[in-house]
Amino acid sequence: MMDLNNRKIKILQAIIHDYIQTAEPVGSRTLSKKYSLGVSPATIRNEMSDLEELGYLMQPHTSAGRIPSDKGYRLYVDNLMEIKMVADLQRKNIQNNLLKKFGEVEQLLQYSSKIISQLTNYTSAVLTPQIKENKIKHVQLVPIDQQNIIAVMVTDTGIIKNPLVSVKEGIQHDQLEKVSNLLNQKLQGMTINDIENQMLELLRTELSEFNSIIESVVPKIFSALDRIEDAELFLSGTTNIFNFPEFNDVFKAKSFLTMLEEKQTISNIISASREDGINISIGSENIYQEAKECSLVTATYKIDGVIVGRLSVIGPTRMDYSNVVGVMNQISQYINELLRTRYR
Repeated sequence: MMDLNNRKIKILQAIIHDYIQTAEPVGSRTLSKKYSLGVSPATIRNEMSDLEELGYLMQPHTSAGRIPSDKGYRLYVDNLMEIKMVADLQRKNIQNNLLKKFGEVEQLLQYSSKIISQLTNYTSAVLTPQIKENKIKHVQLVPIDQQNIIAVMVTDTGIIKNPLVSVKEGIQHDQLEKVSNLLNQKLQGMTINDIENQMLELLRTELSEFNSIIESVVPKIFSALDRIEDAELFLSGTTNIFNFPEFNDVFKAKSFLTMLEEKQTISNIISASREDGINISIGSENIYQEAKECSLVTATYKIDGVIVGRLSVIGPTRMDYSNVVGVMNQISQYINELLRTRYR
């Protein structure tokens, strides 16, 4: 902000505020009429020209007005924005609903994503934990019939995975119960990434009387878990983008929806966010080409230093940052409280 005096800052702030509300390029006459800037339209025009030269504004070819650049938005969110507070009644409703819905971390984040999408009118996304980094809390081998069992794996973040394992040799129910108990003793507190060949060797040695089961079942369980996708993506409000005039262009809208459909791409975009607090990435700041015309506001959640999920709001660069950050701050406060009380 060293290159901006107070007048320029006020004019830039007014332009950003107006453009977020109207989606129309802003001219000096509009600013003079709508905002108490205390200077003439001619002076405003000169200041706008300076702001454009400094890179904070852009002038669309078809209009005499200006619109904020990504650099302008960055200055705004870092230094000028006043975060909107969520209304008391709304805040209590959010807190009560999150408490009612809270089971697994995954469910909590998915439900939070729906609330965020409703409160902001943008698309929201949840990137859920990488299960291979979660610690195993409980293992239960459940027989379906003589040849098939389900391995119920519960992690320390409440994630449950149920790989189906087929065993041609057949297994007795009482044997499965004993093996389940022994697996719990040996695997509890370990991550799936920790359980490698040496662990199988240890199981073979210590559970020698069940070697046939260990040999036939355990490798298949971990093979099935290994095939589970590293992270899951959940989207809310995917069609909200059509509410914004900048996406009336069918090609822009199609490009946005294609980005959302590409699970790995959107996962990469969200994962690129910093891990501390609420992180905002604006337009060209996004390292992936697909997101260059979008902004993302992302919160990362951890338990004991391990990331258990990320929540993002995705919208146009003309996003109402003040409202989005206010909603994200409020919901993040409740999520972090729930994670602290439930998992620590």
